[in-house]
Amino acid sequence: MAQARTRRTDANRCRLWGDAAVPGMLLMQADFTNHEFAPHVHDELVIAATERGGAVFNSRGVSDQAEAGTLLVFNPGEPHAGRLGRSDRWRYRAFYLNRHALARIGEGLELGAETFPAFLTNKLRDRSLFAAFHRAHAASEGETPVLERESGLLDAMAKLYRRHGSPRPAERRVADERSRIGRVVEFLRANYADSVKLEQLAVVAEMSAFHLVRSFKKEMGLPPHVYLTQLRLQEARRLLSEGTGIADTAALTGFYDQSALNRHFKRVYGVTPGQFVNAVSH
Repeated sequence: MAQARTRRTDANRCRLWGDAAVPGMLLMQADFTNHEFAPHVHDELVIAATERGGAVFNSRGVSDQAEAGTLLVFNPGEPHAGRLGRSDRWRYRAFYLNRHALARIGEGLELGAETFPAFLTNKLRDRSLFAAFHRAHAASEGETPVLERESGLLDAMAKLYRRHGSPRPAERRVADERSRIGRVVEFLRANYADSVKLEQLAVVAEMSAFHLVRSFKKEMGLPPHVYLTQLRLQEARRLLSEGTGIADTAALTGFYDQSALNRHFKRVYGVTPGQFVNAVSH
């Protein structure tokens, strides 16, 4: 993840950063109390998820209100403006996806190279879609593995295109892909300590990234990033039971750091690595 830049102006706060998992994408987290956006356009597709408060936006000759829990979507080159209006605060998370990022996502979703569904409505009231984008945005801030960040964004974009895009891409039926998913499982078992990317798994499976995620979950019962975490935790238990230190175990099994190992270990097993070590040592 790129270093975030924070800017304060009066009571306004704004951070902007990039995520190496998706080249061509910028993310912003903003908390405004008096900022006003003059009419402008972006070359990117803009997706903004309002967390708190809201704002009045103007686009296509229409004025509307962005409220908490809603998404705003602006097509590339679409003029729009915004101000706080009736609210005294606007806190939101935004994605800016340029043509390169959209092409990468389109390839993962099995869309044509230049097929970018447009959006006929700027404001979307879709709670599950809002939650998907909110999770994907928050994941880019911390230690979330790249495979999980890629999968989360791809899932959110698939929902966005298929529910609200024009034209709406057809959903492909998941077939029996046991042998291909078996190859992916073998790859993950051999490379669990590495920073595995969705693109790598798609090449191994010889299918699109989105098709891979759906097929993997159908065959294995878990998404690829969750399965990878399970492999890492299983190996961590083995190393810890053999006397390897917790910090070294985290490094050897692909976790970001010791705190990441602690968090995942306790979430899955109900105890910390330290508690596990104490138990097996006796």
